[in-house]
Amino acid sequence: MKPQYFRLYLPLAYICFFIVGCSTQKVSVSLLSEKANTRSDQRPINIGFYDKQANKTFVTWMGASSSAVVKEYDHRTKTWSVDKVVGNSPFVDKHNYPGMLKGKDGKIYIFYGCHNSTLKMTVSPSPLSIDGEWKDSFIDIAEKASYPAPIITQKGTFYVFYRETRQNNKYSDDRPYRFVKSTDSGKNWTKQMAIDPYPRKTDNMMEIYNGKVSYQPAHGNQKGKIHLAWTIAGEKLGKHAHATYGRNVYYAYLDPSNDHLYNINDVDLGETIDTEEMDKYCMVLDTGIPEKGHLAGLQVSVHYKDNGWPLIYFDNQLNGGPGSATWNGKSWVFATIQSPGNEIRDLRDPRELEKIGANSFRVYIPNENKIKTYITNDGGLKWKLETAIQVGAKVDRVEVIENATKDIKLFITEGGDGEINIAKRNVFYGKVTSGYKKPYQINKIK
Repeated sequence: MKPQYFRLYLPLAYICFFIVGCSTQKVSVSLLSEKANTRSDQRPINIGFYDKQANKTFVTWMGASSSAVVKEYDHRTKTWSVDKVVGNSPFVDKHNYPGMLKGKDGKIYIFYGCHNSTLKMTVSPSPLSIDGEWKDSFIDIAEKASYPAPIITQKGTFYVFYRETRQNNKYSDDRPYRFVKSTDSGKNWTKQMAIDPYPRKTDNMMEIYNGKVSYQPAHGNQKGKIHLAWTIAGEKLGKHAHATYGRNVYYAYLDPSNDHLYNINDVDLGETIDTEEMDKYCMVLDTGIPEKGHLAGLQVSVHYKDNGWPLIYFDNQLNGGPGSATWNGKSWVFATIQSPGNEIRDLRDPRELEKIGANSFRVYIPNENKIKTYITNDGGLKWKLETAIQVGAKVDRVEVIENATKDIKLFITEGGDGEINIAKRNVFYGKVTSGYKKPYQINKIK
């Protein structure tokens, strides 16, 4: 047998492992809390983390009356705590969901409680524990906020990105994108306008919508970046309305060293991207003005490859369903994410996007009573159906826990109709039963 033909005789599973190091991740799902969650409009943000020092996993979700609920799992005793309310929203709203970060002081920070209103923050009294009375307060300068996406940098700086319902034009379709920033663990905050699409000459789509915001730590010759991708919504010319139509996909990154925004070609766009710069420098996909609906969905998410280039994940209505866009150094390359046959029709609303390697990613897409996972090992050029996670209940949201262990990796909420002030939905967690890999850490690369 000639050496160059030897690979043809290897078992397929071995070839897969040898070439890309792949092994199918399989997950079992267990009930975390019964009738503890309410209907929400949750984005794929940070909702929990595992800490090796404490050997605990912490999670948060929105409970009855839009409260911020936390729970911790002690991996030594293999026990969950009881559900604990640590923050109370000023009003009931499906948008008031929480996001969780571990501060540089080890305390747990939760950002929540806003829809066109002032952002709230609640903080644990002790590091790496949910015990005691939390400090629940408003971040006063983050007014008229919605969809908070919290990020913490290597230096421990908080960024909380949010859409602002500004309405300078006296209509509901003026909603730019801002962030607030704290360098002292939430004691003091500053704010900055990031993306301002008002006014537009071609349409009245001046509302920013996005999903996952990803922080890339500095490593090697790569500087730190906060990756942002978004779409715009509103109305057509001559009319004003909230989120009636949606078009286009855009990308930029924020450099935490100077808080300037840059496009994919590293053009410095200053502290704020205006509508002309957005269309000229940040366009990923021009969908045209739709006849109806939103041509890119309302949850445009982004992650990054090790070389600093982004992978964008969105509902590409021009191609019939969820897809991705990635940069090849010269242009944007698009791919469709789908399963065999016509099942793409069931895969409507993209959820979680997980980085699992230098150029490898996994997406999680709810599909009735299961979650379908798809993987790419070439930075989004091709996607393959990996598995279907059986949940046993209609799935609404699925999130990957930061730095997760195999015992508790996924956080899952039940879907379906229901009141927003009464907790009627179950909360689940996912355990990896085979194919587990430790969370990919780009900052360990020399």
